[in-house]
Amino acid sequence: MPRKPKAPKDAIPETVRDFKPLFYRKLMETHLFYEVGKTIASELEPYDLVQKVITAVGKAVNFEDAVVYMVRKDMTALEPFYFQGPLFRGRVLGSIFFDNGAPGQIAAKGEPLFLMDTAGFEGFIQHPDEDRKVGSYMGVALKNETQVVGIIGLSHSKRNAFRIEDFDLIRTISHLISVGLEKAELFRKTLDLARVDELTGLLNYRVLLEKLEEEARRQARTGREFSFIMIDIDDFKRINDRYGHLEGSRLLAQIGPVLQASCRKDSTDICFRYGGEEFSILLGETGMEEAAVVAERVRRSVDEYPFTIKALHPQEPVTVSLGVSTVGQGNEKSVEELVHEADIALYRSKAEGKNKVTCYTRGCGMPVREIDPDRG
Repeated sequence: MPRKPKAPKDAIPETVRDFKPLFYRKLMETHLFYEVGKTIASELEPYDLVQKVITAVGKAVNFEDAVVYMVRKDMTALEPFYFQGPLFRGRVLGSIFFDNGAPGQIAAKGEPLFLMDTAGFEGFIQHPDEDRKVGSYMGVALKNETQVVGIIGLSHSKRNAFRIEDFDLIRTISHLISVGLEKAELFRKTLDLARVDELTGLLNYRVLLEKLEEEARRQARTGREFSFIMIDIDDFKRINDRYGHLEGSRLLAQIGPVLQASCRKDSTDICFRYGGEEFSILLGETGMEEAAVVAERVRRSVDEYPFTIKALHPQEPVTVSLGVSTVGQGNEKSVEELVHEADIALYRSKAEGKNKVTCYTRGCGMPVREIDPDRG
């Protein structure tokens, strides 16, 4: 039986012949969305999230350079967040003000930009080197529910390097990146809430334990001293009993910023709410003498601060007692011993009449009152 002659290639309908590349394009996009979705679901570090998504996009879109800018807090300019490609090699990227250049216009208007040929766009800012000019560019704003939070820009040195399908893809990907960044920010804020005492705004006890262990490891490695201050509000129970817990809570909320402001500005001093009316300060690379200076400054700041309760009840003093302990330089001890010694020194301050600083030594030395708090 004679075989039927094959139809010539030219006889295949145009729509059928075009189906194969279209099919592969859609298959590639589906895989890309899967990869991006996986990244957004699992990655909580914003920089790593952006890097992984841009890398995945590079398998589908033929770009040479990629840059992501994030909107500055004052909503006037863009700050570089992530960039890759030969265009940025050896360059230091600076801020871009809104309406300045392609990124600035995208951020200001919130509208995407697709340039087959950048020569036709008056506001496009080129690299000064002739061999690093941009021929094609597409950029899209990253948005949350209310505003632009950044932009993503992809470029190529050749003109007409991108297709409209690439532009549509990037617009979709930009929404996914925005969702991922918002999720990462929400996670960061949740972590912060878990680490910060809501009433005082200071770091909480759990973070204190982490930081103490970190400092202990650093001290074991470097041999440098570090110190710890325990702080207790004098007669806080009396204030609660006499004026009510609401007044006590108000005092706690006000004292947190006072303690924070009393720490050294050019140091790694960290304030914590230890629990109840107790607070603490961790002083990295700080010996006993310097720590005592900080403690005395804290004591004086609290004593002199115009707390609300003092305005309402002038006869009611607000003071703190403090204990200082130090690790290092022949005075090695565990974290538990450090905290315990600061606690002992604190209660020595209480026993000596309150509103005092005591530095722990063998036998727990006398309270420190003659130190100049303006030192250090």
